[in-house]
Amino acid sequence: MMLDMQVEFAGFATDGRTSDNGLISLVGITGDWGGSGMFCCSPSLASVICGRMLGFSPEEAKMAVDDEVLDVVAEVTNMMIGNIKNGLEPVTGPMAISVPTVIHGRNFQFRNSCGLRGAALAFTTEGERFEVRIALAPVSEQVSARSRIPILGLAHM
Repeated sequence: MMLDMQVEFAGFATDGRTSDNGLISLVGITGDWGGSGMFCCSPSLASVICGRMLGFSPEEAKMAVDDEVLDVVAEVTNMMIGNIKNGLEPVTGPMAISVPTVIHGRNFQFRNSCGLRGAALAFTTEGERFEVRIALAPVSEQVSARSRIPILGLAHM
């Protein structure tokens, strides 16, 4: 709403996704439930979002990913995942989110581990697709899953 962009739900995103060129912004989620939240988009959509957030006209908007674009993507991730977190807290109890980490590049894949459950939703705006993902599990389940992962050189009880 604050970006004055029409966003439409495009369905559920697939579990595995390979990116030829994109941005992923991640936040960690902690509390009795923990996991991660993620915003994924193309560099061109990130540039459009940056221009809208900073009040640039379309002609002034830059199409290169720089520190300003990465900062705006981090802030948008904070807002989106923070709102989802707030909506889940009546069920999960209080949770906190970390400072976002933004990854930008080519030819990478991402996935969650340790049996986290979640949702991956796809949306479209400005002729581009983006995804919002959240993966959570009770911390007690994550600890037991992690204890089954062998780590070389460490003895397990």
